[in-house]
Amino acid sequence: MISDKILISVVIPSYNRADTVGQTIDSIIAQQVDADIEIVIGDDCSTDNAREVLLKYKEQYPDIINLIFHEHNVGLGANWAICIKACKGKYICNCDNDDYWHNPNKLQLQLDYMESHPDSNICITNHRTHNRTTGEIKECEAKINRDIDLQQAMWGGSNFCNATIIYRADFLKSHLDLDEFIRRQFSLQDWPAWVILSAYTDFDVLPESTATFGIETVSITRPDSIERYAKRLNGDKEVCRYLGELFPEKFHYTDEMWDNYAANRLLAKAYNVNDYKSAKKYAKIYGGYSAKVICAKIWISFQFFRLAKRLKNRLLK
Repeated sequence: MISDKILISVVIPSYNRADTVGQTIDSIIAQQVDADIEIVIGDDCSTDNAREVLLKYKEQYPDIINLIFHEHNVGLGANWAICIKACKGKYICNCDNDDYWHNPNKLQLQLDYMESHPDSNICITNHRTHNRTTGEIKECEAKINRDIDLQQAMWGGSNFCNATIIYRADFLKSHLDLDEFIRRQFSLQDWPAWVILSAYTDFDVLPESTATFGIETVSITRPDSIERYAKRLNGDKEVCRYLGELFPEKFHYTDEMWDNYAANRLLAKAYNVNDYKSAKKYAKIYGGYSAKVICAKIWISFQFFRLAKRLKNRLLK
């Protein structure tokens, strides 16, 4: 039985990643914090053995872990929102199932800050990236561009890691329409939440490195094929349409604008994965007379452009 005195809820929206989700959970269990915590995990119909891994952790930590197994795939945004609605804590944290907390004092640091700053609703920290393929780890400073409107900064002028964030739960639940995240089956959960919440509060920053962001794994947000990327962008389209509905004066959205943006992104992806057929398709949709559009029309020029791009990237390293 999970305690009724939960102070901190940690949400893990999970899909597959049987090889990394254990590290995520272990890093949360290892937190040295003077508070009762719960871990709310929503599994969105994993196709590997992630559910078996999660059940073993539930058996080991029945008083901490709350498992939610969806009967059909609901999408990342809905999965997260369902987990948020199940949280009992005064504070809510996130940790995706390919990230982990390397600082065992992460929760205590943020709990102390939030308790001593009752007007603070959101707090983030520095983080690091971990490429599990190469083993490379890099420290990263949390950055928010405060030279512009905070909400505009969340739209595209900030850099921080979702796994570092802590929310005051009553603030989060009162300013996000979680039912809309579920109904629209958003492809994303963190970024639209930040854009919406930044209309009502500041984001405080602690200069401590607490969480590690896995950057090399393939995921819904980091697809490895044109087809999956097109699906991701189609989901993002619904997110941006919703934000445009909420804040029409700040975020001017039209389907035409988005489709043009998506064609440009898919054209770039086609070059990255050496998919000439898709490059030709999206170059036609995107239009114009840029080098990447012109080169996509003929196979040999497509390959030449890819080669030139690789050489340029090497020279810039």
